[in-house]
Amino acid sequence: MSSPGPSSLSEPTDQAGHSAAREWLDHPSYGATARLDLTHRGQACSRLVVVAAHPDDESLGAGGLIATAAAAGLAIYVVLLTAGEASPYASPTSTRHALATLRLAEMENALARLAPENYLVFLGAPDGEVEAAEDQVARSLTELLGDGRRTLVAAPWRHDGHPDHDAAGRAAAVAARASGARLVEYPLLAWTFRRPDELPWEDARCLALSTERQEQKAAAIRSHVSQVRASAGHAGGTAPLPGRVLAHFHTPFEHYLEATATEADQPPE
Repeated sequence: MSSPGPSSLSEPTDQAGHSAAREWLDHPSYGATARLDLTHRGQACSRLVVVAAHPDDESLGAGGLIATAAAAGLAIYVVLLTAGEASPYASPTSTRHALATLRLAEMENALARLAPENYLVFLGAPDGEVEAAEDQVARSLTELLGDGRRTLVAAPWRHDGHPDHDAAGRAAAVAARASGARLVEYPLLAWTFRRPDELPWEDARCLALSTERQEQKAAAIRSHVSQVRASAGHAGGTAPLPGRVLAHFHTPFEHYLEATATEADQPPE
């Protein structure tokens, strides 16, 4: 996950517009929505395809789902759109190429903790410019999905608020429709930059995580070292993903949005 702006993730927890994890945990719908299962049109899914705009999106938003699906015997595919080479806080002294290499290695380590047998597909779009490559991403995803009748696709929520996340979600929606796959979308920035009442809870599907799955997810998140630890070269010692942001992803639940066909392309109110 990349910051939507140069300073937004470094502001104090009580800044206006930021939601604390406790606000979400206390919301009556949190953890209480319809459950997410690994089926599609009455059949058990045989494949999970997770779309990630940046390295760490998969662990933060869908790490529990990946681990759950892997334990259930589904084939796990993770499609990474960018290498996250434009992360503004990760390593101020590194080149974009060096940061890309580092973050790709971190993602491989993270996936090994969630699903040791996995297929990682890297599309190589420029970080911050997924929207410009959106049509090509949709075509690549459609080709990968093929016959999607027993496939569950998880992608960033197309209304998350980060241009790369939103474009990734839109491209995944196009590919899911074309292939007949089931699509669910995971929020990322929305947990911090929206209020609990702004989420369309009627579309939410909840995945309860066992202690083992929570531990796997936490280990995967820790594997993204450049994002969760402050770089020595960054003034103020702020990690790209500070604790107040990570707190949203260390809970016993993951939530996904599954819009109806008539609502799929409409922005939330």
